[in-house]
Amino acid sequence: MKFIFSLSLILSGFLMVSPLSAQIFNAGIGGGLNIAQVEGDGFSGYNKAGASFGLFVNTFSRENVAIQMEMNYSSKGSQVRTTIEDPRYYRIDLRYIEIPVFLRYFTAMGLIAEAGLSGGYLFYSREEDELGELPQADTHPFRKTEFAAHGGIGWLFTENITVNARISYSLIPVRDHAGGGKYYFNRGQNNNVISFIVQYLF
Repeated sequence: MKFIFSLSLILSGFLMVSPLSAQIFNAGIGGGLNIAQVEGDGFSGYNKAGASFGLFVNTFSRENVAIQMEMNYSSKGSQVRTTIEDPRYYRIDLRYIEIPVFLRYFTAMGLIAEAGLSGGYLFYSREEDELGELPQADTHPFRKTEFAAHGGIGWLFTENITVNARISYSLIPVRDHAGGGKYYFNRGQNNNVISFIVQYLF
């Protein structure tokens, strides 16, 4: 948690000492659905569903450009869908507290384009198959911190409500490959998440 605390102090300090400090800050809440996969785990598909929710503050540097900082709970991971023909079971459950900072552009038609970066702290992880939990916490652990890039589009549904679709990807692997190998751009396992978020501005 020291990582999250330090990051929040740095980001808050940046907002306070920047020219934006003369602007009006707005606050709100948001939440929605994550559908996730872990690239590099040997499986594919956005099959792991989880929740995302938290708080945000923003301010406009121009009439149609805003900077927004959030603090969210975010459930990520991976899951294999089983069928009668292929009854495998595998699941990675990763739960983060993350702080993303977005640059958001609002068009005259109410559409929103956004991009940003985040730091996250992993406070819970579990990996299991059909036999139960895999005892890899010591030999093959997930990193406690995550650094990710985000992009998305949204719609200003009302003056106080926005609906957003986002994608995020870990810029640094959240875990090394089991054998420790690194293959060009394939350096390990990375979170890959699509989110559908509704945010309400107070």
